[in-house]
Amino acid sequence: MLDLLDLDIPSLGYTRFISAWLYKGPEGVFLVDPGPACTIDDLCRQLAERGVERLDWILLTHIHMDHAGGIGHLAERYPEARILCHEKAVPHLIDPSRLWQGSLKTLGRVAEVYGGIRPVAEHRITSTGKIDFGEGIRAIDTPGHASHHLGFVFADWLFCGELFGVHQELADDFYLRPATPPRFSAEAFFASMDRVAPETERRVCFAHHGSHPDGRKIAELARQQLKLWIEVISEHAENPDFEAITRALAQRDPLFARFNMLDEQARERERFFVQNSVDGILGWLQSK
Repeated sequence: MLDLLDLDIPSLGYTRFISAWLYKGPEGVFLVDPGPACTIDDLCRQLAERGVERLDWILLTHIHMDHAGGIGHLAERYPEARILCHEKAVPHLIDPSRLWQGSLKTLGRVAEVYGGIRPVAEHRITSTGKIDFGEGIRAIDTPGHASHHLGFVFADWLFCGELFGVHQELADDFYLRPATPPRFSAEAFFASMDRVAPETERRVCFAHHGSHPDGRKIAELARQQLKLWIEVISEHAENPDFEAITRALAQRDPLFARFNMLDEQARERERFFVQNSVDGILGWLQSK
């Protein structure tokens, strides 16, 4: 059984945005991305409702606070759980002080709402490429959204983190946009998409939010969308104006044009993160 656990944060207006993936089967139980510290009580309540008494593995696609800020808190409540993450993430889980300070600087009040990060004991962490769970859970190095980003393959599922962007299910379709924060590298993103391409004959499970049954379709749409965003933003790189850029993107990108089909809270949230994605691509273009 694979289950999506929503980790809403009403004070930020976040609904159907931050989530965790729970797998419970004969092989055991694993969780992908426990979310920030402020949602750990809610997460543990949902785990208890599903009869989860132990976690064998906690998988981290990356260690941004909305995905892994609560890892130390959850590790305390499930002392038997092992943690799989990127090797670059390991020092920050053992000593999260720099991660916390960097998050405060970047996110400000949002980081404060997410809550402080607790350390994890080193002996509980592994960064191997494959772990023994059923037929195996494979980790794929997918830097781009973050240098410490991983994708996970298990059975018929691909947990893509934010490699293929931010996804929102709509009544009859879906919204999609790139997740390209500052320190963006197009080379890293496209190389990661190439690396994960052989695994896309699966259902894709997004970190934000939901899933899609046709992984190959999503992978191709995400690649073409990222190319288009780079092209559009490059046309504005000498005199960037966020409103002009977003208007141009909405005119030329039918997936992003579905922004207007989101509810008001989601649109407000997305405006902030779209700015982040545009800034990332602008920074890369201006550094070339």
